[in-house]
Amino acid sequence: MSGRTEQELQQYLFQYETELSREAEALSLLDFPALTEELFSMFEETGNRLQYENAYFGRRKYLVAFACNALFAKERDISIDLSSLEWVLEQICEEICWALPAHVNRKKDAKWKITLDLFACETAQSLLEIAFLFRNDLRPELLCRIWKESNRRVLQPFLTQDSGEFWWETSKSNWNAVCCGSVGAAACYASELFSALFPVAESIESINQNCEQILTRVTRDLSCFLASFSEDGACMEGLGYWEYGMSYFSMFAELLKEKTGGKTDLLDGEKQRKIMEFQQKCYFPGGNTLSFSDGDSKSRYRMGLTCHFAMLDPNVKIPPLAQAMHFGEDPCYRWNAAYRDWVWTKQYLNVLKSRSDGSENAAEEQACSGTFTYLPDAEWVIATGKHQTAFAIKGGNNGEPHNHNDVGSFLYFIGEEEIISDLGAGEYTKAYFGPERYSVLCCGSRGHSVPILDGKGQCEGETYRADAVNCSETGEISISFAGAYEKESRKKLIRTAVFCWENGVLQIKDCLKAAPLDKGFTENLVTRQNVSREKDRIRIGDKGTLKIDGVSPEKIQIIPCIHRDHQGKTETVFLIQWEADGKENIWRSQFVLCPE
Repeated sequence: MSGRTEQELQQYLFQYETELSREAEALSLLDFPALTEELFSMFEETGNRLQYENAYFGRRKYLVAFACNALFAKERDISIDLSSLEWVLEQICEEICWALPAHVNRKKDAKWKITLDLFACETAQSLLEIAFLFRNDLRPELLCRIWKESNRRVLQPFLTQDSGEFWWETSKSNWNAVCCGSVGAAACYASELFSALFPVAESIESINQNCEQILTRVTRDLSCFLASFSEDGACMEGLGYWEYGMSYFSMFAELLKEKTGGKTDLLDGEKQRKIMEFQQKCYFPGGNTLSFSDGDSKSRYRMGLTCHFAMLDPNVKIPPLAQAMHFGEDPCYRWNAAYRDWVWTKQYLNVLKSRSDGSENAAEEQACSGTFTYLPDAEWVIATGKHQTAFAIKGGNNGEPHNHNDVGSFLYFIGEEEIISDLGAGEYTKAYFGPERYSVLCCGSRGHSVPILDGKGQCEGETYRADAVNCSETGEISISFAGAYEKESRKKLIRTAVFCWENGVLQIKDCLKAAPLDKGFTENLVTRQNVSREKDRIRIGDKGTLKIDGVSPEKIQIIPCIHRDHQGKTETVFLIQWEADGKENIWRSQFVLCPE
């Protein structure tokens, strides 16, 4: 780690504290968001999640800003009025339900107010950790209420679940890490807080036994989360879900390691190291990120989590600081990650200062002409080249977590421009997670750069998958993926991709062998950029060009489509389509993408 980067991290901390303190000051002048029955029922009536969630997470914004601002003052021995923080803590304790409307069923569940979803579990962890950090500063009656509400709404329901385990305890997804990690951490803090509040109470032994029971259970459960990653460390749900799940997994792992005196370390292992190194593979020159599944091409990383991993694994690299997440860029305002952006970054800086030459960590960005990464278990290839170009392509199957029907899909960046896009996550609605999921543009194969066979896209389900993925030593990638389509329209489909890091040029060849197709073989590329026809090529954005062998620009369709992104904002994206030549039931297509 260079001195320059150490200085940048110190500057990051200064800006982080300044930003949060200003936010706390600004929020103190605004109205606290209300959670009304009208907002709660909106999801049930219309499928819209965002209206209620904007208010719900808006309340967590106050919690994080006020609590962090108070911590900054506490560290400097500066007296600060905690009445605003106490008021917000009271308001969250007053909430009828800590879970989101999308995760409860009021018609079928009479006990819906006590639902252990992601955010109910997160709320218990947040309140109890804040209460523990301020156990000598907050009003004792408020500390008692936080303990009682967290115990009533989360810890006791977890211990006394009528029908056995919660579904997320065995889920191979972020739900497992977030819920289990939150419940485990909440149990630790509840035990410590109770001991601080009632040091001579006869029930302390019972409280501690409950804590041990919960820790044993969630430690076992979290093996399912680790199993959700492929053996090469890839997160099939998308980069953002890697950060989400690992933030809670790592938070609990650190608490458990401390509680057991280092005997239990959930982050120790070869697979865990590969998981920790996954993030850096997904950041590209120009500021874009890998957006497969429900990802985001403009992801921002958590500085605290990344610094924590850099302390544990010298091969972890910190992406450019310009891509670090700021407080306002987490729409859910999660206390766990926000707090650790501060405390884990400080710990990492202390480690750096203790090193003699300050350059032992591998996090310094190395200048290189290109990179090539093959993740054989996930069946992903990720590469970068000159002119700030980047390319990624995937095999896999259409039954992955947060699945999109995207076997064989690829993306191509030039600097900040997404020349060929993977749209990532769309707006989460009732339909998005229901039977209509694959009619949503970004989830179905029409919203990905994969062929359309006989007028039909790929099919959903784990059995619809790549038949084989091969990488040569020269970087040529071959994906056989006829198996992602219905049987009637395919026999053999091979996509070959060659990315040249020396000039950033990407060549794609598709070859289909099939029974007669009434509607032929249609190539389909997706982009967020404006598209125009030129004399012998298609221009995509300001920096990209597309040349198609044997197909003149006037024969290419440019189809505008509306996409609603994860925050519910609409944008126009473009499908670039053309018909491939077919002779004797063999269709071939070849095209080149390159910087202007």
